[in-house]
Amino acid sequence: MSDDFMVNYVARLQRVISEHGFAVQAVLGDQDSAPFCYTVGLHKSRGYELVMTGLDVRVLQGIIHSVVDRFSSENPTPNMPLDGLLSNGYRLLMRRVDSLSEFSMLRAVYGPEVDVPFWQAVWPDRNGVFPTDSSCSLSRGTQPLF
Repeated sequence: MSDDFMVNYVARLQRVISEHGFAVQAVLGDQDSAPFCYTVGLHKSRGYELVMTGLDVRVLQGIIHSVVDRFSSENPTPNMPLDGLLSNGYRLLMRRVDSLSEFSMLRAVYGPEVDVPFWQAVWPDRNGVFPTDSSCSLSRGTQPLF
């Protein structure tokens, strides 16, 4: 990527954040990594950022917007279940993110020293078991835990 592209892209993200309070950054997956989406700028109004992985980025973007809406009056807590956001009665589970290393656009917008709480919304396997449980049938690469 050229320097001009990055400068323009960061400026675009800043405009979206200014207008909507946050932006959702998509990272496309490949044969070695799952796609994921994360918020940039949400910490300014809510005190934290969100990430999801392992599904099509368009689906992830929609779910992240729903999670943001759900937390309009409360904050996430560890192992907090979220009902009603996925089809077939599946729920999401909130977990704290261990490392911010994957969130390069957050650092591009707010600087390399940015340190904010990040929450990952994880989805279960077909049996309702989350990837935080060793009995989850999803392969590790399907929905990596950040």
